[in-house]
Amino acid sequence: MELFGVALSVPVAFVSSALYCFLLIRVVCNHERLSRRLRLVSGVVLAMFAVEIALLIALGSVRSRGLLGPSFYVAHVVVFFLGPPALANLLILSRRGPLVKWYVASALCTVFAFFLVLLQYTVAESLLGIE
Repeated sequence: MELFGVALSVPVAFVSSALYCFLLIRVVCNHERLSRRLRLVSGVVLAMFAVEIALLIALGSVRSRGLLGPSFYVAHVVVFFLGPPALANLLILSRRGPLVKWYVASALCTVFAFFLVLLQYTVAESLLGIE
């Protein structure tokens, strides 16, 4: 059943990423103040992702949670949900204009979302056990 959920996450991530990227181009790009704030928050989210990956490589899920407490899993879930939109924000809301077209950004966000789904599955299984 988990395999079905993982496989279904790809088209869902693609459609939601495409809609989000398209809306960024059409709506948010025209508002400099909002774009600046979204870039800042997105940088924080992706920095949290980098720290999480470093912790998982160095310590693993269980020892990382032991080091940071319950906030590790909370931060992991925040990165899981906000990671693809954060990547889209940084790719599209650049100061000099979009770095890539919206459909390329949506494809990159889909790949990132798939990686996050696999990471979520692995972290949750090691912290919460096999259900």
